Amino acid sequence: MLIPEGALIAVTFYVLGVLAIAGGVGLILARRIFHSALFLVLTLVSVAGVFVILGADFLAAVQVLVYVGAITVLLLFGIMLTPQTVQLPDIASPGQAISGALVAAALFVVTVAVVATTAWPRAAPLPLADQPTTNTIAFNLFNTYVLPFEIASILLLVAMIGAIVIAREE
Repeated sequence: MLIPEGALIAVTFYVLGVLAIAGGVGLILARRIFHSALFLVLTLVSVAGVFVILGADFLAAVQVLVYVGAITVLLLFGIMLTPQTVQLPDIASPGQAISGALVAAALFVVTVAVVATTAWPRAAPLPLADQPTTNTIAFNLFNTYVLPFEIASILLLVAMIGAIVIAREE
């Protein structure tokens, strides 16, 4: 028995959405900051998967390269290079946690009520011929705008070398 393509896309969309939400919850509830950064990676990769399903391949690639590849690695380097000598006590009391959960639940109920009762207009399909493709964007980036692209890459290389020099222990 074959699964219809639309149903497979819908199931994949919902699975990626649940993974993104689970990563966000794990990001907030993790006890160690390194684990929070790993949950951030899960959330960002799930969002990139949603972009792929929606047909935004270039946006998915930028999401993975910039956010997962650069920002998260920067966070992880910052975590690993920071001395771990200070141990902070737990700030939230059980009463604060319960009241925070109640406020979050109330906001969730209000959001669901607004979404359920709003008459959303149907989205009109966009003509695909006028939309730039990944090939068009890559052609413009590496041909038309090659000089600004190379200047940005040299600037990033200099910043990376400077960060290594600053972070290196003497």
